[in-house]
Amino acid sequence: MLMTILKAVGTVAVVIIISEVQKRSNALGAAIAALPLMTMLVVFNLATDPKAGPDQASQFANTTFLLFFPGLTFFILLAVGPKIGMSFWWSFGVAVAATFAVTVLAIGVMRHFGVKID
Repeated sequence: MLMTILKAVGTVAVVIIISEVQKRSNALGAAIAALPLMTMLVVFNLATDPKAGPDQASQFANTTFLLFFPGLTFFILLAVGPKIGMSFWWSFGVAVAATFAVTVLAIGVMRHFGVKID
């Protein structure tokens, strides 16, 4: 239980640090956020978890890699939305919904072609 609390505190700390850095430097905040920090934390947490272990951590990392490109939908639509006259929040909502849909579609296509995604 203590380890779970420490992992949660560490994860929250990363989010807060990135938010605070971004307030001072948009470029530096974005550069840090562009790193797959959450993925790194999850892989680390899985690898050090006695119930999961390195094999599950590796499987998670591989699946995350396969779903990286569908995830770019969010950033593309969030950037395009305001340029075509949508407000930020509408662009955000459309980007979230479309990213979910594209990711589900990508999983279906990958499974159809025999790529194992658990």
